[in-house]
Amino acid sequence: MPQFERRSTYFAASRPYHPLAMSHDSVQQIGLLFFEALFLSVLLLAFFRVRNRFGLAPLCVTLGAFQHLQTTLAAALYLEIFPGIYVSPGSTVLFTATLVMTLLVYIRDDAAEARSLIVGIVAANVTLSIVALLVNLHLSSPLLVLMQDVSGQFLVQNLWSLLIGTCLLCADVILVIVLYEFFYRLLPRALFARIALSIVCVVTIDTTLFVSISFYDSPDFSKILLAGVLGKTAFGVFYAFIVSAYLRLFPVPNLALPDDAGEGRKVFHILTYRQRYELLKDELMREPMTGLFNRKFFNDNLPRELRRAQRLEHQLNVLLLDLDNFKQINDRYGHQAGDDVILLMAQAMQESFRAADIPCRYGGEEFAVILPDATTDSATIAARRLREKLSDLCHAADLPLPAGIVTFTAGIASYPADADSPDELVRIADQRLYAGKRAGRDRVISADAMPASSMSPA
Repeated sequence: MPQFERRSTYFAASRPYHPLAMSHDSVQQIGLLFFEALFLSVLLLAFFRVRNRFGLAPLCVTLGAFQHLQTTLAAALYLEIFPGIYVSPGSTVLFTATLVMTLLVYIRDDAAEARSLIVGIVAANVTLSIVALLVNLHLSSPLLVLMQDVSGQFLVQNLWSLLIGTCLLCADVILVIVLYEFFYRLLPRALFARIALSIVCVVTIDTTLFVSISFYDSPDFSKILLAGVLGKTAFGVFYAFIVSAYLRLFPVPNLALPDDAGEGRKVFHILTYRQRYELLKDELMREPMTGLFNRKFFNDNLPRELRRAQRLEHQLNVLLLDLDNFKQINDRYGHQAGDDVILLMAQAMQESFRAADIPCRYGGEEFAVILPDATTDSATIAARRLREKLSDLCHAADLPLPAGIVTFTAGIASYPADADSPDELVRIADQRLYAGKRAGRDRVISADAMPASSMSPA
C-alpha cells in the first residue's frame, strides 16, 4: 500500500527509533481511536434519541457522511499501532459505527426504518460518486488551476473504493440483520452476545471482500487484511457493548412492564418488532394456564400435518384424552385441586411426548395430541408413558387426593388406517375415547381395542 509505506519511510528517516516512545505513541493512538468511538457513540445515540421529534434525517445525513469519509480514510490514512499492523480510523471507527447504528434502528424501529436509513446512506454516496466522477473530468482540461496538490488518480481510486464500499454496505446491513435474527434463536437472552457476534461476523466477511478487491496486488495484503479484521472486531465489540447498554437503560416507552414480570417478559422491550410479533403470536397459540397449544392451534395444524403425511406417505395419529371423574374432583376437593390436576397433566404431556408431537389443551379437562410420523402402537405406548408420568407427578406433588384417583381415558385415530380427513380423525378418536369411558375409564382405546369384550385397562 504505497501511501502508508511512504509515510513509514519518512518517519523512520526523520527521527531515531525508540521502542518505548513507539509504545507510548501506540497507546496514545489506540486511546484516541477509542475516544473517537465513544464520542461518535454519544453523538449518534443522541441523534437516535431525538428521532421522534426530528426523524431519522440527522442520523441518516451523519452516517452518509461517515461512509464517504471512511472510504477516503481507508484509501489514504493508516496508523501503525503495532509493528507491521496498520489501522485506518475510517474503516475501524466509522464503518463499524454505521453498521451498529443500522442494527440499532432495526432492533428498536424495525426493518422499515432500517431500510429507510440505508437507502438514505446509499443515495448520499451514489450522489457523491457521480459528482466525484464528473469533477474528475475537469482534471484533463488545460484550463485547470490546482490550488493544492490533488491527484486525479487518487480521485478515481477513491471513487472506486467508495462504490465498492457502498455496494458492500448494502449487503452488510442485510447480513447483520439476518445474523442477528439467527443468533436471537440461539441466544434469546444474551443481547450483547447477539449484537457482538452479528457485527464480528459481518466485519470479517466485509473486510475480506473489501481488501481482496481493493488491495489484491499490494505486497502488504495479508497485513492489511489482518489489521482490518482485528481493528473492526475490537470496535464492533466496543459499539455492541454501548448499544446493548443503551437498549437496556432506555426501554420502549409504550412497553413498560410491571416489576413482577417474569424474566422472559422483562427482556421484551429489547426485542425487535418481528421478535415481539413472534412472541405474541406464540402466546396467542398457547393456552395461558398450562402453556400447551390451544384448540385453535390444534384445528389449524391438524390439516397441515395430515397433508404432509399424505404427501410423504407417512402415518399420523390423533390422541384425544379426558381426565376421569374431573367434576367430582372439583366438587369434592375444590377448584384449586382441580387446577393443580390440570397443571400436572400439562406438565406430564410436555415431558412424555416427542419434540415433533403437538400436545394441546382441547378444552376444560380435555386434551389432544397430534403425533406425526407415528404408528398406532407408538401412539399407544406414548399414552401409557403419559399415564405413568402423570401418576409419578401426582405422587410427588402430594395432592390432597386419594392415591390413584387422577387418571385419564384416551382414544386414538390413525391415518391412513382409520380416516383420511381431519374431521374424521377427530370424530373417530372421540368415539373411542367415550367407548373407553363406558368400558370403565383409565384406558387407551385404539382400533385393536374397540370390541367391548376385549377392552381392558391399558
